Amino acid sequence: MNQLFWPMLALFIWTFLVTLRNLQVRLAAMRARQLKETYFEIFQGDAPAEVVKVSNHLRNLTEFPPLFYIAIILVVVAGRVDAVFGWLAWGYVVLRVGHSLIHLSINKVKPRFVMFLASQLLLLAIWVRLAWQLA
Repeated sequence: MNQLFWPMLALFIWTFLVTLRNLQVRLAAMRARQLKETYFEIFQGDAPAEVVKVSNHLRNLTEFPPLFYIAIILVVVAGRVDAVFGWLAWGYVVLRVGHSLIHLSINKVKPRFVMFLASQLLLLAIWVRLAWQLA
């Protein structure tokens, strides 16, 4: 159990840090009068590129990672925790953080896509391995 808690905590902390970055860029844009409060009513209208990018990335961190959390919790509940699941979990977290760092900095589509695809494949591997073990 313990070895799978840490990658889940790491991804949660990373998501929380991206949430703080999202707040930071939004507040900075509002202070600079580049973004009006009304933008947040329905998230439509003009917004600086940085605000859109960070918001989109935060949304991305709330789409597939919950499937990671669920899978890891199921691994623990089923009593199937082992080193392989540990490596898969840490690999997923590292790839998601790498994807974030690319997206939130240089934002190059090809390396970002490679990181995203690799993380998706690891998530698939976690689920397939869990299903295989529980079948």
